[in-house]
Amino acid sequence: MFHSSGQPGRPVDRIWLETLREFGRPVAVLARPEPEWRRMVGQGSVDGLLQRLDLGYWEERTMLVQVTTQRRLPEYVRVFSTLETAALLDEFLFNSSPDGPIRLPNELAAGTGRLVVDGTAVEAQRLTCGDYIATLAAVGEEIVAVISTAALHDQAVHLTLDTTAVPV
Repeated sequence: MFHSSGQPGRPVDRIWLETLREFGRPVAVLARPEPEWRRMVGQGSVDGLLQRLDLGYWEERTMLVQVTTQRRLPEYVRVFSTLETAALLDEFLFNSSPDGPIRLPNELAAGTGRLVVDGTAVEAQRLTCGDYIATLAAVGEEIVAVISTAALHDQAVHLTLDTTAVPV
């Protein structure tokens, strides 16, 4: 993981640009993050290929929103991981609080939701656990997931695709 020195939401620092180049695909970022939110990026690789980017938005020591983008790997890669809404929600609850993992009754409510990507609504899977919501959808060739508190979810599902370093 690394912290960005760039502007929230649309980072432009050298490490972010290098990460985008390596990823090679558009990456979902919040369209309207709050100016005081800090951003932290996590990565997931399979067989040496960058497959997943997690963009966490933090205030003080609490993660408020996580936006995950996972790309499809080339056909020759035989090992891959999939994004599962419940696992992403569990991961968020485990990592988001400075006081340790958030423990909630395992009462999950599944339904449908939407992501709004560059102004276009995309139908999505939605999973709610207490005051936390995870929404996951295919956006183009990528899978995008947003996890947040219920209070921030309407803001968090508005995304834009960062293509700053994607070759044309």
